[in-house]
Amino acid sequence: MGKEFHLLHSDSQTNLPATEYFFLGSGKIQIAIQWSRNPDATPLGILVATPENFTRKWGTYLFHPELGLERTMLTVIIDGIRYRPRHDDLTVEHSEYEGVPTVLAHWHAGECEVWETFSTSIGSNAFVRWINVDGGEGRRIEIETALYANPTLFSAFNQGDTFLYAAGHAEIYLAGFPGARTKERFLTIAPEPIERGNTEAKIGYAIGGMEGRLDLDEFFDREEKYWKNTSHVSESDTSLSKRIAYVFEAAKKGLRSAIASDGRFDASIWQYGMEWGRDAAMVAEALIYSGQFETAKIVLEHILTRLSNDQGMVAEASRFRGGADSELDSNGLVLTALHTYLEWTGDETLVKDHWQRICAIANYLLRPEFLDHETGLLKASRDISERNEALGIRPGYDVAHQTFGIVGLESAAALAQKVSDEKHNRSWSLAASKMREAFLTHKSHSLIAGSRIIKRRLLTGEVQEELLVERKKENEEFLLKFLPDEMPLNRTGKHLLEPDTSQCFPIIYGIVDPRSDIAINTIKQLETLWSQAWEGGGYGRYDISGEPDSPGPWALATCFMAQAYFEMGDTEKALRALGWLIDKAGSGGAWFEFYGVRPTPPLPPVGILVWAWAQFITLIVKQVLGAHVEDGVLKFTPRIDGIQADLRFGNE
Repeated sequence: MGKEFHLLHSDSQTNLPATEYFFLGSGKIQIAIQWSRNPDATPLGILVATPENFTRKWGTYLFHPELGLERTMLTVIIDGIRYRPRHDDLTVEHSEYEGVPTVLAHWHAGECEVWETFSTSIGSNAFVRWINVDGGEGRRIEIETALYANPTLFSAFNQGDTFLYAAGHAEIYLAGFPGARTKERFLTIAPEPIERGNTEAKIGYAIGGMEGRLDLDEFFDREEKYWKNTSHVSESDTSLSKRIAYVFEAAKKGLRSAIASDGRFDASIWQYGMEWGRDAAMVAEALIYSGQFETAKIVLEHILTRLSNDQGMVAEASRFRGGADSELDSNGLVLTALHTYLEWTGDETLVKDHWQRICAIANYLLRPEFLDHETGLLKASRDISERNEALGIRPGYDVAHQTFGIVGLESAAALAQKVSDEKHNRSWSLAASKMREAFLTHKSHSLIAGSRIIKRRLLTGEVQEELLVERKKENEEFLLKFLPDEMPLNRTGKHLLEPDTSQCFPIIYGIVDPRSDIAINTIKQLETLWSQAWEGGGYGRYDISGEPDSPGPWALATCFMAQAYFEMGDTEKALRALGWLIDKAGSGGAWFEFYGVRPTPPLPPVGILVWAWAQFITLIVKQVLGAHVEDGVLKFTPRIDGIQADLRFGNE
């Protein structure tokens, strides 16, 4: 039989085995360095995009259908012999140069060592690739690169004396210095000596135009200033603290790389091409904890101006659904993020400038269609994992909606007090108090049953235990798109609604005492989600019999469980989850949405989940470091030894 034919190069696949990604970005340009030990993939590839234009991996600017990312690799020519990175001779890691985050690649060209360093600069449309060839004293060295821009996006190719150029959907430039020369789509540089046996060359890439010569001093100064003001986790002499610090810094870079200068970001890079107000709220909160206050404010402004509307709806999948399909947890999370921003930064302008919209977001939860007058609980037909009535979620009261409804309305009340809006402070405080009391003690609708937290009650008060997918004409098209035949929820048999990791939210947010029997009984049930139908650990988001997607562990679910275990004082289980997260992050410090086999199509390819970077940062700051604000003062109650941090707070 002949070799299997694929329309696109293997580099188009996001989750190729033995492949990692290292993200950098400026708000105007996003790059990901692909490091692969997979023989079907390019060992060292560059993916270039703009964060405001969401795309699949194969839609990035330097991807080529037949060549993949091959032409983004360098060729180092030593005395006429050509060398390129090899799968078995390449390492890549996150690094830093004089306070500026970089990605550093190392390989060999014969007896010479090659170092490639990649960096971006805040607000710039360019990134720079430094190349050092060491050990080539007395030899003739040249460096060759190419610009094979994606032919789907670019149709015009040209060259200048020292640069290459492509235009179409956008413009992209590639320039080399010193002493670059061009021929067709190739550029060759003669590097200059900087010390004995060591030569250096630079390559600049820019989207939208190369405006004059790139001022590298200014480029570095802007970037150094940005990161100097952020929060840092310190390494100690323990292996765990070093790994935590490494992934924390990678997550900071990941968030910055994902977010466009106007606050937009793809919820899962190369996967969804859509935005969620909920994800944006969690990302904004993590940006605050990581000291990226200015970027957090941009994201929050984006939520308040474009990911919410005058009615108070918060966008889900780049649209406003409303009604029984409302993800009410999103409203609570947005309000909580706004309060966190005010607590940590002291900046009241955001709240004051957008107070009318903030009121709408809070009051949306109090609408009669959602707020049950008798119980004080929130009702809808959704859960936090996008399952709806078509997928068996019946009208009722979800644990995630109540948790974030409570903390969100409490946050909104605190904001109202800050702006002297006594009417809203009173109404939101009363609603939050009644919801909290009903959650814990209501005689028929409490979210506590059998001495544990439950997932969901129906409007009647009955506990929903199973998902029943009804095949109706009106939801047939939805099910065909979002519930492939081979998924567990489409199989015969029972489809359990519990356990579900959202049951640990009340523990994380202090609605249920984390040391109580209720918390212990709840987490005992949730522990069955660890490695439930796969090897290697990690938590699934819920029992796989209710999974409309592929079975597998989720980084988010594992973050949530680690947070709950830290709050409960079970350090052993918390560290097991944290260790899994660090291992899955790898050298690139990035997580796929989940780890398993995804049928693509009809489902989109699995992507790099931006919320996972955010939740890891939150886990480290809130649960590992125990950072919290009391009476305007930042305090720490660390949960493990050997971990320290310098967190940005207020005007410090």
